[in-house]
Amino acid sequence: MSKKQCLHLWVAALTVGLAVVSTTASADKEKAVAQVKGKLSVMVLGSGGPIPPAGRASSSYLVFTDGKPRILMDAGGGSYANLSASGAVIKDLDMVLLSHLHIDHTADMSAFVKGMYFQARGAGTPRETPINFYGAGANSATFPESTITQYPSTREYVDGHYNHDTGLERYLNVFAKAISAGKFAYTANDIDPDVSKDVATVYDQDGLVIKAVGVTHGPVPSLAFRIEYGGASVVYSGDTNSKTDNMIKLAQGADLLIYDTAIMDNAPDVNKNPADKVFFALHTTPSRMGEVAAQAGVKQLLLSHITPITQPNLKQIETIVKGKGFKGKVSAAADLQVYNLK
Repeated sequence: MSKKQCLHLWVAALTVGLAVVSTTASADKEKAVAQVKGKLSVMVLGSGGPIPPAGRASSSYLVFTDGKPRILMDAGGGSYANLSASGAVIKDLDMVLLSHLHIDHTADMSAFVKGMYFQARGAGTPRETPINFYGAGANSATFPESTITQYPSTREYVDGHYNHDTGLERYLNVFAKAISAGKFAYTANDIDPDVSKDVATVYDQDGLVIKAVGVTHGPVPSLAFRIEYGGASVVYSGDTNSKTDNMIKLAQGADLLIYDTAIMDNAPDVNKNPADKVFFALHTTPSRMGEVAAQAGVKQLLLSHITPITQPNLKQIETIVKGKGFKGKVSAAADLQVYNLK
């Protein structure tokens, strides 16, 4: 091959290489993580319920402080795939907040946990700090004619996965070290889900404040969370029928209120199927959501946990909410959307 031909091949290879770099850079700019700016941001990883409409994963939100992913709120099925698509790197993620232990809020939890260590390995910065789980303690709801509680505490649930001696996924205790990803460690913290208790501060350090309160979700021990940082705040209802005023107390003046939007005021139709009455004990109607948002004086209401019942009725839900006196912005969450709050 002549020198001239070699030169042409080299130029062609360089051109292709530059094109690949350019395409990759362009793709990176289009990823959701590129939209994260400011002191406090929320990325939607899952905006659907247990049967999410097309294009939605089940419930999950990633919270950023100063542009870095710090907190994961719930980890519903499909949300880990959205994390990959988002471009976010969670190797230093500090906290996992579990609103309750239904599968559509926890199914991808271990995928996130293992992913943190693989991302730490890929970055060449082995993880040494623990993953800190926060969630509801157990309540007194038992199975019929039994003393066995229907739900474990969050500590029991997390230990059941990762405890060194008894966890179903205990291999992570050696696996993380084996792949040079650091030391596997976690803490599990139970928060009292009693709805008669007042809002509690569960974390307050370096300007980051996390509050929680028990909410009614049928017999399920459940929490709603509030995150404050840099002069901004986001509140996440988890799943609740909002029977008490705890959501109003927790959400006072919040910049963003993410709300359970699984049912309508009149759907499911209990006249057709009386058994569907259970859903009204579990989830919030649009009318009640409007009352809460109005009385709490939040700036923006984000409809989430969207189901096949509510997906075709999102505009109607907005009208109902506004009809209850809410003056702020109402929008439906979409997976991989980013909300910069400050």
